[in-house]
Amino acid sequence: MQPEQIEKAIAELWVLTQNPKCPASEIINEYTRSRRYIGSKDRKAITQGVWDKWRALPYPKWLADKIPNAPAEINAMKKEALPVLRANGNRDDIIRALMDEGVTATPAKLSPLGIVLDKRYNLNTLSLYKDGKIEVQDEGSQLVALACGVQSGDKVLDMCAGAGGKSLLFAQMMNDKGQIVAHDVSKQSLDELKKRAVRAKISIIRTTLTLPQESFDVVVCDVPCSGTGTGRRAPDAAHKITPEQFEKLLQTQREILDQAADLVKDGGRLCYITCSLTRDENEGQAEVFLKNHPTFTRQSQKRLTPANDATDGFFLGVFKQSNQS
Repeated sequence: MQPEQIEKAIAELWVLTQNPKCPASEIINEYTRSRRYIGSKDRKAITQGVWDKWRALPYPKWLADKIPNAPAEINAMKKEALPVLRANGNRDDIIRALMDEGVTATPAKLSPLGIVLDKRYNLNTLSLYKDGKIEVQDEGSQLVALACGVQSGDKVLDMCAGAGGKSLLFAQMMNDKGQIVAHDVSKQSLDELKKRAVRAKISIIRTTLTLPQESFDVVVCDVPCSGTGTGRRAPDAAHKITPEQFEKLLQTQREILDQAADLVKDGGRLCYITCSLTRDENEGQAEVFLKNHPTFTRQSQKRLTPANDATDGFFLGVFKQSNQS
């Protein structure tokens, strides 16, 4: 494509990505997929051009006021994140195999399973991906999942599983022994999880659209949230949420936690996860939960941020059920 054609595509996409009901990444991917004449280099230039426009916008003040250390966090999210993989197997061997396939890869600094790539690659062409040895998963997501501490033989409920990145990691941590019930309201997401589980040779994951009414050793709630921690990858997210939507998210999070509390065995754990940087959704929700559920105690709490950890922003609160009688 000529430079003027790339600029025209960026301008068209800039308008299209203003749609508040759809993430910009989905709109960009659909735009470039439907135009086969756009090569990989041009696709990268167009995508970067659109993201640069989103990153140049002033961060919404009402939302920034809810984020601890907001100036540093917002500045850190102006830098695009490198792709990160999770190794399903020996990381060193997998990195060597990636290099043999022409992929430049290095160990992540924080996650023992993380692999950082120097750029985006078409993973579908790699034998390691086809064999389930690698999965795309941000280092922060890996760290909070690992901190949930699931063990072989556990009975685990992944209550807001989505396409199952954390469910797959839990199964890896459990050596594919025990039970994982992955629940989500999206059939499409759960169908994708089933495909990923087959590829990773995982057998202990069962998917369901209906919330199970039984007890679990560990209940994980990776709840719907503002997504303010994902700004390095999705700089449009902060601009597409309104104060009214934010308040509705807080209510939804509390409702999910209330439901989850009833599904935790005596002595079991509830793990509350967001990809948000706001205190209201993180520490604030943890405090409300403990006040409303006195049989639970705080076991641990973890916050990851782009400025401090060079990961996406994540929060994890782990609460132990001490007595349901």
